This record gives sequence, structure tokens and C-alpha cells, in this order.
Amino acid sequence: MTIPSYRVGIDLGATSTKVVVAVSGDDGTLAVDAVVDRFTFPTPRGSDPVDRLASHLARVARRPIGAGGVTVPGILDEDSGRVLRSVNLPWLDGADLGSALGRRLGFPVRAVHDGRAAAEAEALLGAGRGFADAFVLALGTGIAGAHVEGRRARRGAHAAAGEVGHISQDPDGRLCGCGQHGCLETFIGGTHLASRWSSHTGRPATARDLFEAGHAGDPAALTMIDEATTALARCVLGVIATLDPSAIIIGGGISGARDLIVTPTARKVYEAATFHARPPILSAELGRWAGAWGAVLAAGCPSPEEITCG
Repeated sequence: MTIPSYRVGIDLGATSTKVVVAVSGDDGTLAVDAVVDRFTFPTPRGSDPVDRLASHLARVARRPIGAGGVTVPGILDEDSGRVLRSVNLPWLDGADLGSALGRRLGFPVRAVHDGRAAAEAEALLGAGRGFADAFVLALGTGIAGAHVEGRRARRGAHAAAGEVGHISQDPDGRLCGCGQHGCLETFIGGTHLASRWSSHTGRPATARDLFEAGHAGDPAALTMIDEATTALARCVLGVIATLDPSAIIIGGGISGARDLIVTPTARKVYEAATFHARPPILSAELGRWAGAWGAVLAAGCPSPEEITCG
């Protein structure tokens, strides 16, 4: 009798942690319907957070887990597994999280960058499955991008590839947190959208409030959203001209307003394209579980160079 091979993916977020347990096929492949358990819990803080993290994961011991992956929200040396800097979870700074967690759980755990892990999952298991490569955009508080080719997201020479949110769209535009002006993030980042809508209404607001107003037909909201999608379309055209990907996938919390964000962005890209290819522009499918699925994929890879996993 064949013993099932289980993997666990842990998406360590600034406020909450998401966990996916999946069973792989006899050939080691995965599919999103292979999930056997998934759950969330508040990300531990305070004294001995790794031990507390392991205690939250005790329920995965019900199955014989062969390997695990854990995402890191910060700068990670993926070759050594050491966390260089995590602004939102400073207790991670300098930690070899994968090894520390693996010792407590009793199976090997590999640490991976959260954004690249989510992009790989979306490209391989989500909207990008079947394409030779895909460029995955994550629209949230910040804007990240990752080119997934050969089953891996390109890290770049300095492990900093994909910071498309900090490509300036307008040198005279609004100040971005990075110190530049007019970055894409200032047009479509969640915090900037909320701040602009709050300034317009004179009361505290979120990006969701802006989208609700847009759905209700508010002219000011629709103008802000139009500016955001125009900037995003410029970015996508630049990606197409530079990388010529087989598909563009747009995900992240901001993309949830598909009719206000993804659909008009695709239309603007296709209308503005001249020499550019016109790849499909798709909405992400894995939603908030993309990072955990990326960690599951990483659990099957013994090293960052291994590309036959998942």
C-alpha cells in the first residue's frame, strides 16, 4: 500500500498566519484540490514566538508530514534561509526560521520569500497553470511583481527583483514611502487609495470604501480609480515590452474589485499597445491562500535551484 506524502505550507503574515496541508500525487505533483486541511491563527509575537508558532501547528502532526515550507514577510537570504530584515515581525531578524521551526516540528522546513512564493503558486497552481511563464502582480498596501519562468520566480542579482510598485509614473507626483515621487504605489497602493479617498470625504476611509463608492457611481471615486488603472496599465505595458510574458496575472487585495481594476486595466493595455504582444491578463485564483500554497510548493524543493518540485 502506498503511504500518502503530505506537505505543509505556512504563510507567516504580519497579523495572521495561514496554513495549508496537502497530499502530493505518486509522481510528486500537486493540485489545489489536493488540500486536506487549512486553517488560520494570529501570528505569534512576544516571548519565544517560534515555540508558540510550533504549538499552533500541532494539529498537522495528525498526518505523516514529509516536509514543510514557511514564507517570510521581509528580506530573506534564500540560499542560507536566514532572515535579513522583517519590518513587521522584527523578532525574525537574523533568524534561521526554517531550521528552528523544523527542529520543533520534527520535519524539514524551508523558508522562502512571501511574495515570490505566492507568485509561484499562482503561476503553477492558479491562473497561470498551462502557460510557459507568467508575470504575477500583487496589489495590496504595496505593489509587487514576479516573473515566474522555469517554475521559479526570478530573484534578481540582489534578491530585489519585482519592485514594480516603485517605478515612478510621475516625477512630480505624490511622495512615496520609498522617497521617490509618483511611484505606481501612490496611484494604486491600498494605503494611498484610502488616504486620497479619506481626504476627499473628510472622514477615515479604506480602499474598500473607495471601491464601494465607485460601484455606486460616485464621480470622484471613479476618477481616482481611472487614474489608478491607467498607471497600472502603463506598468503592464512596460512589463510586456521588457519580458514578453505568456500571461499577466493580477492578484492581491486591491484586485478583488475585478470590474473596477482588472477589467479596465486589461482594456487600457490592449488599447494602448502598438508593437506590444497582447497576452491574456487574468485575475488571480488562489486569493489569500496563495502564500500558503507557495510554501507547500517550496516544501517539495530541497534547494532554491531545484526546479522539478511540485
